[in-house]
Amino acid sequence: MRKSAFTLVELLVVIAIIGVLMGLLLPAVQQAREAARVLQCNNNLKQFGSAAQNHNAVHLCYPGGGWYYSFVMDPDRGMGADQPGGWICSLMPYMDMNNLFMLPADGNASSVTADQKTKATQVCQTPVSFYHCPSRRTTKLYPVTSSPSTNCNSMTTGTKIDYAGNHGQVTVKSRDSWSSDSNVSSLGYGASGQYIKDVKKTTDSGGMFFITSWVTDAEIFDGSASTYLFGEKYLQPETYETGSGCDDNVSLSGCDWDTLRDTNNRPYQDRSGWAGSAYIFGSVHPGEFGMVMVDGSVHRISYSINADVHRYLGDRRDEKVVAVPK
Repeated sequence: MRKSAFTLVELLVVIAIIGVLMGLLLPAVQQAREAARVLQCNNNLKQFGSAAQNHNAVHLCYPGGGWYYSFVMDPDRGMGADQPGGWICSLMPYMDMNNLFMLPADGNASSVTADQKTKATQVCQTPVSFYHCPSRRTTKLYPVTSSPSTNCNSMTTGTKIDYAGNHGQVTVKSRDSWSSDSNVSSLGYGASGQYIKDVKKTTDSGGMFFITSWVTDAEIFDGSASTYLFGEKYLQPETYETGSGCDDNVSLSGCDWDTLRDTNNRPYQDRSGWAGSAYIFGSVHPGEFGMVMVDGSVHRISYSINADVHRYLGDRRDEKVVAVPK
Protein backbone atom coordinates (compact mmCIF):
# COMPACT_ATOMS: atom_id res chain seq x y z
CA MET A 1 0.00 0.00 0.00
CA ARG A 2 1.14 3.55 -0.75
CA LYS A 3 1.97 5.68 2.35
CA SER A 4 0.64 9.24 2.52
CA ALA A 5 3.09 12.08 3.36
CA PHE A 6 3.77 15.77 2.77
CA THR A 7 5.80 16.64 -0.24
CA LEU A 8 8.68 19.04 0.09
CA VAL A 9 6.75 21.62 -1.92
CA GLU A 10 3.76 21.39 0.41
CA LEU A 11 5.99 21.79 3.46
CA LEU A 12 7.66 24.84 1.99
CA VAL A 13 4.28 26.38 1.17
CA VAL A 14 3.09 25.88 4.77
CA ILE A 15 6.30 27.42 6.15
CA ALA A 16 5.89 30.39 3.81
CA ILE A 17 2.28 30.91 4.96
CA ILE A 18 3.36 30.79 8.61
CA GLY A 19 6.09 33.35 7.87
CA VAL A 20 3.59 35.71 6.24
CA LEU A 21 1.20 35.39 9.18
CA MET A 22 4.01 36.04 11.64
CA GLY A 23 5.02 39.10 9.64
CA LEU A 24 1.47 40.40 9.87
CA LEU A 25 1.10 39.56 13.54
CA LEU A 26 4.41 40.97 14.84
CA PRO A 27 3.62 44.68 14.21
CA ALA A 28 0.26 44.24 15.92
CA VAL A 29 1.97 42.70 18.95
CA GLN A 30 4.52 45.51 19.05
CA GLN A 31 1.76 48.11 18.84
CA ALA A 32 -0.12 46.42 21.67
CA ARG A 33 3.01 46.42 23.82
CA GLU A 34 3.67 50.09 23.09
CA ALA A 35 0.06 50.93 23.93
CA ALA A 36 0.53 49.19 27.28
CA ARG A 37 3.73 51.16 27.92
CA VAL A 38 1.96 54.44 27.08
CA LEU A 39 -0.76 53.48 29.54
CA GLN A 40 1.90 52.88 32.20
CA CYS A 41 3.42 56.29 31.43
CA ASN A 42 0.02 57.91 31.85
CA ASN A 43 -0.40 56.09 35.14
CA ASN A 44 2.96 57.43 36.38
CA LEU A 45 1.92 60.96 35.49
CA LYS A 46 -1.44 60.45 37.16
CA GLN A 47 0.31 59.39 40.37
CA PHE A 48 2.46 62.53 40.28
CA GLY A 49 -0.60 64.70 39.72
CA SER A 50 -2.60 63.08 42.52
CA ALA A 51 0.33 63.34 44.93
CA ALA A 52 0.73 67.05 44.07
CA GLN A 53 -2.96 67.61 44.80
CA ASN A 54 -2.57 65.91 48.19
CA HIS A 55 0.53 68.02 48.88
CA ASN A 56 -1.45 71.16 48.10
CA ALA A 57 -4.32 70.08 50.34
CA VAL A 58 -1.97 69.59 53.30
CA HIS A 59 0.55 72.42 52.83
CA LEU A 60 -1.57 74.90 50.85
CA CYS A 61 1.08 75.04 48.11
CA TYR A 62 2.31 72.77 45.33
CA PRO A 63 5.59 70.84 45.64
CA GLY A 64 8.67 73.03 45.51
CA GLY A 65 11.39 72.94 42.89
CA GLY A 66 14.07 72.77 45.56
CA TRP A 67 17.12 74.97 45.86
CA TYR A 68 19.58 73.88 43.19
CA TYR A 69 21.39 70.85 41.80
CA SER A 70 23.83 70.22 44.67
CA PHE A 71 21.00 69.54 47.17
CA VAL A 72 18.69 66.58 47.72
CA MET A 73 15.93 66.09 50.28
CA ASP A 74 16.20 67.04 53.95
CA PRO A 75 13.05 65.86 55.75
CA ASP A 76 13.86 68.02 58.78
CA ARG A 77 13.20 71.14 56.69
CA GLY A 78 9.60 70.29 55.84
CA MET A 79 8.02 71.41 52.56
CA GLY A 80 7.69 74.50 50.40
CA ALA A 81 10.53 76.99 49.95
CA ASP A 82 12.50 75.53 52.87
CA GLN A 83 12.86 72.09 51.24
CA PRO A 84 16.19 71.92 49.34
CA GLY A 85 15.39 68.73 47.40
CA GLY A 86 13.58 68.68 44.06
CA TRP A 87 9.86 68.22 43.44
CA ILE A 88 9.96 64.43 43.59
CA CYS A 89 11.29 64.69 47.17
CA SER A 90 8.22 66.66 48.24
CA LEU A 91 5.94 64.09 46.59
CA MET A 92 7.49 61.06 48.29
CA PRO A 93 5.33 61.22 51.45
CA TYR A 94 2.24 61.22 49.21
CA MET A 95 3.36 58.33 47.00
CA ASP A 96 3.72 55.68 49.69
CA MET A 97 7.42 56.49 50.15
CA ASN A 98 7.33 58.39 53.43
CA ASN A 99 9.69 55.92 55.13
CA LEU A 100 12.24 56.49 52.37
CA PHE A 101 11.79 60.26 52.56
CA MET A 102 12.26 60.28 56.34
CA LEU A 103 15.36 58.05 56.31
CA PRO A 104 17.88 60.96 56.58
CA ALA A 105 15.90 62.76 59.33
CA ASP A 106 17.93 63.65 62.43
CA GLY A 107 15.79 66.42 63.96
CA ASN A 108 18.22 69.21 63.04
CA ALA A 109 17.07 71.54 60.28
CA SER A 110 20.04 73.92 60.47
CA SER A 111 22.87 71.58 59.39
CA VAL A 112 23.65 68.08 58.14
CA THR A 113 25.78 65.34 59.69
CA ALA A 114 27.91 62.69 58.01
CA ASP A 115 25.34 60.05 58.94
CA GLN A 116 22.56 62.11 57.40
CA LYS A 117 24.55 62.51 54.19
CA THR A 118 25.09 58.75 54.01
CA LYS A 119 21.37 58.05 54.43
CA ALA A 120 20.40 60.71 51.89
CA THR A 121 22.79 59.05 49.44
CA GLN A 122 21.08 55.72 50.13
CA VAL A 123 17.74 57.27 49.18
CA CYS A 124 19.26 58.62 45.95
CA GLN A 125 20.45 55.11 45.12
CA THR A 126 17.13 53.34 45.74
CA PRO A 127 15.55 52.57 42.34
CA VAL A 128 11.84 53.37 41.96
CA SER A 129 9.86 51.94 39.04
CA PHE A 130 7.54 54.88 38.36
CA TYR A 131 10.46 57.27 37.89
CA HIS A 132 10.90 55.73 34.45
CA CYS A 133 9.08 55.54 31.14
CA PRO A 134 8.95 51.78 30.36
CA SER A 135 9.58 52.49 26.67
CA ARG A 136 12.81 54.32 27.44
CA ARG A 137 14.73 52.53 30.19
CA THR A 138 14.48 50.02 33.01
CA THR A 139 14.47 50.51 36.77
CA LYS A 140 18.08 50.51 37.91
CA LEU A 141 20.91 52.88 38.84
CA TYR A 142 22.47 55.02 36.11
CA PRO A 143 25.75 56.94 35.82
CA VAL A 144 25.85 60.32 37.59
CA THR A 145 28.42 62.73 36.20
CA SER A 146 27.32 65.85 38.10
CA SER A 147 26.61 64.65 41.60
CA PRO A 148 24.90 66.61 44.38
CA SER A 149 27.16 66.82 47.42
CA THR A 150 25.94 69.53 49.82
CA ASN A 151 23.66 67.38 51.97
CA CYS A 152 24.58 63.94 50.63
CA ASN A 153 27.76 62.14 49.59
CA SER A 154 29.07 62.50 46.07
CA MET A 155 28.06 59.51 43.96
CA THR A 156 28.86 58.02 40.57
CA THR A 157 25.53 56.18 40.18
CA GLY A 158 22.01 57.07 41.21
CA THR A 159 18.37 57.08 40.24
CA LYS A 160 17.20 59.02 37.20
CA ILE A 161 13.75 60.26 36.24
CA ASP A 162 12.05 60.45 32.84
CA TYR A 163 9.56 63.11 33.89
CA ALA A 164 10.00 66.79 34.63
CA GLY A 165 8.28 69.69 36.32
CA ASN A 166 7.07 72.72 34.36
CA HIS A 167 9.55 75.59 34.64
CA GLY A 168 7.56 77.99 32.43
CA GLN A 169 8.16 79.57 29.04
CA VAL A 170 11.67 80.68 30.02
CA THR A 171 14.67 78.40 29.45
CA VAL A 172 15.39 76.39 32.60
CA LYS A 173 17.53 78.35 35.04
CA SER A 174 19.52 76.90 37.92
CA ARG A 175 21.74 78.71 40.40
CA ASP A 176 24.48 79.35 37.82
CA SER A 177 22.03 81.46 35.83
CA TRP A 178 21.55 83.71 38.85
CA SER A 179 25.24 83.89 39.86
CA SER A 180 25.13 87.69 39.92
CA ASP A 181 22.24 87.67 42.37
CA SER A 182 23.63 87.44 45.90
CA ASN A 183 20.33 86.20 47.32
CA VAL A 184 20.37 83.13 45.11
CA SER A 185 24.11 82.45 45.12
CA SER A 186 24.25 82.34 48.94
CA LEU A 187 21.12 80.21 49.32
CA GLY A 188 21.79 77.44 51.83
CA TYR A 189 21.37 76.16 55.36
CA GLY A 190 22.54 79.43 56.92
CA ALA A 191 19.74 81.44 55.31
CA SER A 192 16.64 82.38 57.30
CA GLY A 193 13.16 81.23 56.34
CA GLN A 194 12.03 84.61 55.05
CA TYR A 195 15.25 85.07 53.11
CA ILE A 196 14.67 81.75 51.38
CA LYS A 197 11.12 82.74 50.48
CA ASP A 198 12.29 86.08 49.09
CA VAL A 199 14.48 84.25 46.55
CA LYS A 200 11.22 83.30 44.82
CA LYS A 201 10.75 86.94 43.75
CA THR A 202 13.90 86.65 41.63
CA THR A 203 13.64 83.13 40.26
CA ASP A 204 9.92 82.81 39.43
CA SER A 205 9.81 82.09 35.69
CA GLY A 206 6.06 81.66 35.37
CA GLY A 207 6.03 77.89 35.67
CA MET A 208 5.11 75.71 38.62
CA PHE A 209 8.72 74.97 39.61
CA PHE A 210 11.81 77.15 40.06
CA ILE A 211 14.36 77.83 42.81
CA THR A 212 12.52 77.93 46.20
CA SER A 213 9.13 77.70 44.47
CA TRP A 214 6.02 77.30 46.62
CA VAL A 215 3.17 78.11 44.26
CA THR A 216 -0.36 78.45 45.67
CA ASP A 217 -3.72 78.14 43.90
CA ALA A 218 -4.12 81.93 44.04
CA GLU A 219 -0.97 82.33 41.91
CA ILE A 220 -2.28 80.20 39.04
CA PHE A 221 -4.00 82.98 37.11
CA ASP A 222 -4.74 80.85 34.05
CA GLY A 223 -6.55 78.12 35.96
CA SER A 224 -5.48 74.64 36.99
CA ALA A 225 -6.92 73.01 33.84
CA SER A 226 -4.86 75.30 31.56
CA THR A 227 -1.46 75.01 33.23
CA TYR A 228 1.11 72.25 32.87
CA LEU A 229 2.34 70.61 36.08
CA PHE A 230 4.52 67.64 35.06
CA GLY A 231 5.31 65.91 31.80
CA GLU A 232 7.57 63.55 29.94
CA LYS A 233 10.96 65.01 29.11
CA TYR A 234 13.04 64.92 25.93
CA LEU A 235 16.34 62.98 25.90
CA GLN A 236 18.78 61.89 23.25
CA PRO A 237 18.79 58.06 23.04
CA GLU A 238 22.59 57.94 23.22
CA THR A 239 22.46 59.57 26.67
CA TYR A 240 20.01 57.11 28.27
CA GLU A 241 22.86 55.08 29.79
CA THR A 242 25.70 57.61 29.98
CA GLY A 243 24.61 60.29 32.46
CA SER A 244 25.41 63.10 30.04
CA GLY A 245 23.56 66.05 28.59
CA CYS A 246 20.56 67.19 30.64
CA ASP A 247 20.47 63.89 32.49
CA ASP A 248 23.70 64.07 34.49
CA ASN A 249 22.31 64.42 38.01
CA VAL A 250 20.06 62.29 40.25
CA SER A 251 16.28 62.32 40.24
CA LEU A 252 16.06 63.97 43.67
CA SER A 253 18.27 66.99 42.99
CA GLY A 254 16.95 70.51 43.43
CA CYS A 255 16.09 72.97 40.67
CA ASP A 256 18.03 71.87 37.59
CA TRP A 257 17.51 70.84 33.98
CA ASP A 258 17.53 67.16 35.01
CA THR A 259 14.21 67.57 36.81
CA LEU A 260 12.65 70.58 35.04
CA ARG A 261 11.69 71.43 31.47
CA ASP A 262 10.44 74.62 29.83
CA THR A 263 7.93 75.40 27.11
CA ASN A 264 10.11 78.02 25.44
CA ASN A 265 10.60 75.59 22.54
CA ARG A 266 8.47 72.95 20.85
CA PRO A 267 8.40 69.38 22.22
CA TYR A 268 10.10 66.60 20.25
CA GLN A 269 10.31 62.85 20.14
CA ASP A 270 13.67 61.46 21.29
CA ARG A 271 16.14 61.36 18.40
CA SER A 272 19.80 60.43 18.09
CA GLY A 273 22.32 63.12 17.27
CA TRP A 274 19.98 66.02 17.99
CA ALA A 275 20.69 68.01 21.14
CA GLY A 276 18.56 70.93 19.97
CA SER A 277 17.11 72.78 22.92
CA ALA A 278 17.79 70.14 25.55
CA TYR A 279 15.48 71.64 28.16
CA ILE A 280 12.26 70.68 26.39
CA PHE A 281 9.39 68.31 26.97
CA GLY A 282 9.01 65.24 24.78
CA SER A 283 9.20 61.47 24.97
CA VAL A 284 10.31 58.29 23.27
CA HIS A 285 6.71 57.54 22.20
CA PRO A 286 5.74 58.14 18.56
CA GLY A 287 3.32 60.92 17.75
CA GLU A 288 2.68 62.35 21.19
CA PHE A 289 3.95 62.91 24.71
CA GLY A 290 2.20 62.90 28.09
CA MET A 291 1.47 65.89 30.33
CA VAL A 292 -0.45 66.22 33.58
CA MET A 293 -2.15 69.52 34.34
CA VAL A 294 -2.34 71.23 37.72
CA ASP A 295 -5.88 69.88 38.17
CA GLY A 296 -4.47 66.34 37.93
CA SER A 297 -5.83 65.48 34.48
CA VAL A 298 -3.49 63.59 32.13
CA HIS A 299 -3.34 64.32 28.41
CA ARG A 300 -1.54 62.90 25.40
CA ILE A 301 -0.38 65.88 23.33
CA SER A 302 0.85 65.87 19.75
CA TYR A 303 4.41 66.98 18.97
CA SER A 304 2.83 69.28 16.38
CA ILE A 305 1.07 71.34 19.04
CA ASN A 306 0.99 75.02 18.17
CA ALA A 307 4.13 76.63 19.62
CA ASP A 308 2.20 79.55 21.13
CA VAL A 309 -0.34 77.25 22.78
CA HIS A 310 2.48 75.16 24.23
CA ARG A 311 4.11 78.28 25.70
CA TYR A 312 0.85 79.57 27.14
CA LEU A 313 0.14 76.24 28.84
CA GLY A 314 3.57 76.48 30.46
CA ASP A 315 3.02 79.91 32.03
CA ARG A 316 0.54 80.05 34.91
CA ARG A 317 0.43 83.85 35.05
CA ASP A 318 0.50 85.13 31.46
CA GLU A 319 -3.32 85.38 31.41
CA LYS A 320 -3.39 83.48 28.10
CA VAL A 321 -6.04 80.93 28.96
CA VAL A 322 -6.06 78.15 26.37
CA ALA A 323 -7.51 74.68 26.31
CA VAL A 324 -5.37 71.57 26.04
CA PRO A 325 -5.48 70.39 22.40
CA LYS A 326 -7.45 67.18 21.86
